[in-house]
Amino acid sequence: MVQQADCEPTYLKARDIADEIDETPKAVAQHLQRLQNELTGITLEQWGRSKSVTWLVQEETE
Repeated sequence: MVQQADCEPTYLKARDIADEIDETPKAVAQHLQRLQNELTGITLEQWGRSKSVTWLVQEETE
């Protein structure tokens, strides 16, 4: 996923990540919220809230 984000903005749904790692979408969203401040070189932004929270992941531009 990170390699794809290096090239272009990527949208990820918390529920899809949760399915992959056997976790709840809410727990995934909480982890991603914490990562927003810890990541360098990558922007992680909460984008939408339909049935599941969508996250925008993209390379930081200077």
